[in-house]
Amino acid sequence: MSSPAISLSPLVEALGVTADQIEALLAPFVTARVSRWNWRWQAEIWRRRHKALRRMWRDVGGKESLRHGRSSAIVQAEYADVWARAGFDRYDPDNAPSGDTPWLWRDQCLLANTTGATRWRQLLLIRAIEKVRPRTVVEIGCGNGINLMMLACRFPQITFTGIELTPQGHAAALAFQNAHGELPTNLRAFAPEPLPDPGGFRRVTFLQGSATDLPFQDGAFDLAITVLALEQMEQIRARALAEIARVVRSHALMIEPFRDVNEGLWQRLNVRQRGYFRGRIAELADFGLQPLVACADFPQKYILRAALVLSARGGQASGANG
Repeated sequence: MSSPAISLSPLVEALGVTADQIEALLAPFVTARVSRWNWRWQAEIWRRRHKALRRMWRDVGGKESLRHGRSSAIVQAEYADVWARAGFDRYDPDNAPSGDTPWLWRDQCLLANTTGATRWRQLLLIRAIEKVRPRTVVEIGCGNGINLMMLACRFPQITFTGIELTPQGHAAALAFQNAHGELPTNLRAFAPEPLPDPGGFRRVTFLQGSATDLPFQDGAFDLAITVLALEQMEQIRARALAEIARVVRSHALMIEPFRDVNEGLWQRLNVRQRGYFRGRIAELADFGLQPLVACADFPQKYILRAALVLSARGGQASGANG
């Protein structure tokens, strides 16, 4: 049985990250700051609502249903194109591409490129790592490896491993490692803090595989990370969470669309019709991952919100190797 719901904490109290720090990292990727009644904002909101309603109608008609989650085939087909065409040049605060994704932040409505979220989330990952002090870290669903490569340059003393389902994401990570001796200028500028080891990304081990069958021994890592990866795993939620808990010795950090922060009508409809993750934060305890802190006071997409949850394996203290 799940533990009682955990209350959301301010990010500054949990990890020492301030709203001003997030704002500075996000700002180059903001296309426009508008009112709720701005025509551009309304157009983007209604476009996304219309998609959710259209998928619901297809579901009712029996033509399409993701109510039980997204299959591996669907995820691979969708992200094969994403990782095949999305290069590392887009991670550039000095030449940020425009974007029209609706975000809510500090009582503001933003139209922004989603790449900016990768940047400020890096700061959250950095602060969490500083908090639990791991020696070994694995990211499940690491995509093209951007999170781990940046973190490896920031923390030379830590061993990083990533596993990705799609061949295209895995290939993109390996290709970048093979093509560069040190991080290019744009990625150094993209980093939220100075990088002591600009060539550290070459030390990351990248593997291709499924979250339901992780090729690691029990307790192989001090810290496991997922960043919008469980989002795609509703169909295999229990198996994936059990595997994450199995390979973790100390802590797990998840930035995911937990149901706790997606209770609004349009968020719930979007999650259901897209087949996204619907787990609650308290359910992590069923897998031996006891939530320590949960935060959600950072920029949020209008149609799909996320919470950061730091959990301890078997009631570990906040410092993994203290």
